[in-house]
Amino acid sequence: MAFFSSRPSPLFSSKNILSPTVLLMGVALLASGCHPTITDPKDPKFIVAEKGTFKITRADLDKETSTYLKQHQMTVEKMGPAKMPALETALLDNMLLKEIFMEKAAAMQLKDVDKEEADTLNKIKGHYPSEAEFEAQLKTAGLPLEELKTRIHENVLIHRVLLAEVVKDVDPTEQEINDFYLQNKQNFVKNARVRASRILVTVDEKATPADKQAKKKAIDKAHDRVAHGEDFAKVAAEVSEDRSSAPNGGDLNFFQRGENEPQFDDVAFKTPVGKVSPVFETPLGYQFIKVTDSQPAGVATVAEARPAIANFLHQAKAEAAERAYAKKLLADKDVVYHLARVELPAPPAPGAANAAAPAPAPTPASTNAPTH
Repeated sequence: MAFFSSRPSPLFSSKNILSPTVLLMGVALLASGCHPTITDPKDPKFIVAEKGTFKITRADLDKETSTYLKQHQMTVEKMGPAKMPALETALLDNMLLKEIFMEKAAAMQLKDVDKEEADTLNKIKGHYPSEAEFEAQLKTAGLPLEELKTRIHENVLIHRVLLAEVVKDVDPTEQEINDFYLQNKQNFVKNARVRASRILVTVDEKATPADKQAKKKAIDKAHDRVAHGEDFAKVAAEVSEDRSSAPNGGDLNFFQRGENEPQFDDVAFKTPVGKVSPVFETPLGYQFIKVTDSQPAGVATVAEARPAIANFLHQAKAEAAERAYAKKLLADKDVVYHLARVELPAPPAPGAANAAAPAPAPTPASTNAPTH
């Protein structure tokens, strides 16, 4: 899981506020020893923007830009010199917005900030298989852990300010959900899905022929028990070595083709509902399944698509509100730019005819589909 996105955002979106991308945006430094009469925009001490006593110099912006490019494994040449003014504008806007949000947060009586910061750090660590992998990524990014914690702190405060002042009344109406569905109905396609339970006996890739023979004997014995009328779930709980599904009687929930290994999919989609498959082998070992339900391919109904559409529109409305709020903050008379800004394009409005429709919300079962 990478820390960085390929495109900077000039806004602190609630959609991304806890994501590694936003957490790694740069920190504005207070300028020191800046002379107000410096007029050369390339001079390190040239003030590129300011708000009251808070000033950002060319050196600050250059450092922020260099950090961003390094974190994204980019160079000016790779990005293209023509795109640099837009990047600088986005980063400069972020630096100013961060200072404004910190001022607002300082004036608010915020509670449980420490707990939210700890939860956020744990979420980021959760993207990595181990603490060592997490630390390695920090090292690759050139980001000390204490600096990451500082940025988490800042973004928690930003999030709190947005929740208090901006993200209000952004839930979509039923009419908006229905309209979006009708405009994008052709995109809400469901693939065929099946639900199955399995009994698995794992076989290590280094197993000897004798070990494999013992495993095959064990799975054949379990299959015979089911074939002679024993409850599949009972046998699965007793025999299956799939730690995630065995406690649930072997239930794997719904899945579609491509979520699992081809050998498993071939059996699952050929076995009729209610039937038990023969024993078959995959890289995990020997197993057999019982198909318990199926769903044909087709177009999701508005009811099936509603959760995904509601979430999509909620995020879109929240981001639009945040963009408007940020634009208003940056237009304040106390915010002064001494470096020409590039107008950043706004994203398309949700619900447009060519908008990419969100995928229908998966059933709770499908979110846990294992790799077989």
